Amino acid sequence: MSPLRKPLATALLLFAAALPAVYAQAPAQAPVNKPQGPPRETPPAPQPEREVRLPQVQEKTLANGLRVVVLENHEQPSVTLRVVVPAGKIYDVADKAGLAGATATLLTKGTQSRSAQQIAEAIDSVGGTLQSASGNDFGFAFTQVTSDQIDRGLELLADVVQKPSFPADEVERWRGQILNALQVQSQDPAYLAEAVFARAVFGGHSYGLPDAGTPASVGALTRDDLVAFHQKHYVPNGAIFGVVGDIKPADAFARVEKYFGGWKKGEDPKPPTLKATAGQRKILVIDKPDAVQTQVFVGQLGLAFRDPAFFPAQVYNSVLGGGVSARLYREIRRDRGLAYGAYSNFDTPLQPGEFQASTSTKTESTVEVLDLILNTMSKLAEEPVGAEELTGRKTYLSGTFVRQTEVPDNIVTILIQAMANGYGKDYIESYRDRIQAVTSADVQRFAKERIRPDQSLIVLVGNASGFADDLKKKFGAFETIPYDQVDLLRADLRQVKKEEGKPAS
Repeated sequence: MSPLRKPLATALLLFAAALPAVYAQAPAQAPVNKPQGPPRETPPAPQPEREVRLPQVQEKTLANGLRVVVLENHEQPSVTLRVVVPAGKIYDVADKAGLAGATATLLTKGTQSRSAQQIAEAIDSVGGTLQSASGNDFGFAFTQVTSDQIDRGLELLADVVQKPSFPADEVERWRGQILNALQVQSQDPAYLAEAVFARAVFGGHSYGLPDAGTPASVGALTRDDLVAFHQKHYVPNGAIFGVVGDIKPADAFARVEKYFGGWKKGEDPKPPTLKATAGQRKILVIDKPDAVQTQVFVGQLGLAFRDPAFFPAQVYNSVLGGGVSARLYREIRRDRGLAYGAYSNFDTPLQPGEFQASTSTKTESTVEVLDLILNTMSKLAEEPVGAEELTGRKTYLSGTFVRQTEVPDNIVTILIQAMANGYGKDYIESYRDRIQAVTSADVQRFAKERIRPDQSLIVLVGNASGFADDLKKKFGAFETIPYDQVDLLRADLRQVKKEEGKPAS
């Protein structure tokens, strides 16, 4: 996945990914002098599920509306502090695409009292980390410091979140870096496929805009745009502050109050509404004659985090394309050797996100792979999932969740994500039970009612001359756009041709 565009339902999990591991698993070793048997034909049976022990979580809401969540853990002498604000890509508009991401990135590049260099030196002097980024719905910043440097961490975090100055030289440095990256990305079929798919599936909604924008939108952003976006969206009401580590809850609440209690409220966030529309199958071919493989994306508008079908969707996805034991991988990679991998994913932000199945394959096998994906999706609606397969995929989901929740910092990350989407700690406590409660009938019903292979959006990026005839014979008409004429800011994805003597509109 492109570093400039991340599936943003899981954007908050970037916090955990940026933190050092607190444990490591030792490699298994064979007993000495014991002969090894033949390779296993099937994997060993899953072990009994381990209980998820949720640490005590305490919560308090400050007078300005900031929700503070504290998870006390004294295993390590460190504390992680993170703030999540309603300032994600959902608030971007097409001609300013990339504004939310730029604002988040530039938080740490200068404040009213510190330069970017001074901020970096301040956090480095205490051996800490300080980072900021954004996702579909939220912007976020976090710092990790030793427990004797909590005040320094809080003071720096408060400074960059509440008082960024967006220095002109830093804005221009950022612009140059992004424009260089976008130039490279424009030649990458995988990036084009993902970006075009998102723009097409979301239509005019902001979720479909590229995270980093385009050369046109990045070139148009001004410092005033950054200042205005920050003033409007970086507010305590609607924000969540997480504290996890070597600190007592009462102390944590008091210190957060000291540094963030004076943060002034703003208007409540009012994101644009995403309206789902049903339609016929649409096939977009982005023609890149020098491509040696075809990037294949198939999917549709999916569901939001709070959708009642969230848990059946997780199991459905696990069966379809959630790993190397899932059906897409088996059909396309293992059984036919047509790709290195094939996967599916639900992005589940505040409003319905995208559902996609994707892979890349040789130009000559493009249509065969596309047909396999659609048929594999259809079979889940036509036939119930067998008991053994269903149990295995649910065990996989439960086991992954257990591993995530073994680390306290991951727990608070997941909890903040759940809280931002309207849940409480019950989301963590009930996750495995709700996964295990999903039946084969639930998965089949979800496939029938919510997934529409016959109405799928299909995006193919590759050398169109190598598969166009077969594609038309198998699936009928399709739309072709040369890769160098794609405009991700336009709903029709096509650049406007310049008339002689007139600027492009």
